Amino acid sequence: MRREPIKSAARTLEILELFQEQRSPLRLTYIFEKLGYPQSSTTTLLKSMVVLGYLNYDRASRTYFPTPRVAALGDWVNHHLFGSGDLDRLVGSIFEQTNETVVISSQNDIFIQHLRIVQPSHPHKIAMTEGSMRVLPHSAAGLVLMSRMPSKTVDKLSRHINAYLGGTGDRIDIGQLQEQLAWVRREGYSLLAAFPFPNAAAIAMPLPAAPHGVQLTLGVGGLNSRIARNKSEIVAIMNAGVAEYAESLRQYSAPET
Repeated sequence: MRREPIKSAARTLEILELFQEQRSPLRLTYIFEKLGYPQSSTTTLLKSMVVLGYLNYDRASRTYFPTPRVAALGDWVNHHLFGSGDLDRLVGSIFEQTNETVVISSQNDIFIQHLRIVQPSHPHKIAMTEGSMRVLPHSAAGLVLMSRMPSKTVDKLSRHINAYLGGTGDRIDIGQLQEQLAWVRREGYSLLAAFPFPNAAAIAMPLPAAPHGVQLTLGVGGLNSRIARNKSEIVAIMNAGVAEYAESLRQYSAPET
């Protein structure tokens, strides 16, 4: 059964995401028309966010804008997940060498969530959004994470995912999934082509466990034809980058003498 978010919570976050997208003060009318909300409930929600200190209201221009309190909420998260900057250097290096979309992802319950995305300027790419989620087996990154789980955990997760997907055609064939995961364990990376988009493909591999214990994956994706043509080179670049990143983690965690 698909879990629907509480409406007020979802709308609060969607308003903040709208500010992130527009990056400018916004009027009430723009917000409720853009998001398709009722005017009355939008007014109430915005006023509540002002009272709580998360939005600033300018009476002269009749516009709202996030306060620094919004930024402070998640200011610590990047350091917790990405450490001293070594991960950003890894992403930048892989991006420069492949000229394809580079993604850092992690597990979020039964989903994979894309935490960091760097995309090329050329048109031969698949549009992705930071923070977006997909059920684990429907992504290369998710297959990588599931390949590191015991079979019983995979079976249990698959049942939860199928319950979430309901009667859709995307339900998981557990036997087929186990075959995919065996391939990933053998090769050390996952390759998912023509799914969920016919012209897309992605390669993913696990990153070494960071000091905080969150398991992350490194992915490179783009048009199926480009990824297939350059697969061996991309895998080699990723392997070298992950090895260098692992060494930086060892140095970071080594006790001082």
